[in-house]
Amino acid sequence: MPSEDVATMRYILLCLLSLTFNRNLAFVLDKQNPYSQFRKWNAGLNGTLELEFKTDQPNGLLLYTDDGGTYDFFELKLVNGELRLRYNLGGGAQIITVGSNLNDGHWHKVQVARRDEHTSLMVDGVTQSKTSRGKEFAFGKFNTNSDVFVGGIPPS
Repeated sequence: MPSEDVATMRYILLCLLSLTFNRNLAFVLDKQNPYSQFRKWNAGLNGTLELEFKTDQPNGLLLYTDDGGTYDFFELKLVNGELRLRYNLGGGAQIITVGSNLNDGHWHKVQVARRDEHTSLMVDGVTQSKTSRGKEFAFGKFNTNSDVFVGGIPPS
């Protein structure tokens, strides 16, 4: 990943609502705690990930997970205040962008949803979707997938 992709957001507040373990977690990320790590997301062919965040920073990594470094990944970032999901399910990287001025210091609700070849990104009720290319739409193999990193990724 380019170094700009691993930049953490300076005072980002996140509330992780649901991965696959349906627990509510709230935490603050800052310079002392630049990221948080959660167990693997079992996205498979159908999965949903939801979170809420607020920040005053226009750019930064919100969430990252991959298949152990082979092909598949999900990267959720703020880019100039817009929410951008970049992902690959083996058929080449796709990008979905939603929202604007999301670094306004207010809470924003985000949902990433997988349904076979369809992936959607929703923020504050506005949704954009894409259809993946290729023949394989499952997200990696659960045993080799990475954990879910929120707010940044570890230096290694």
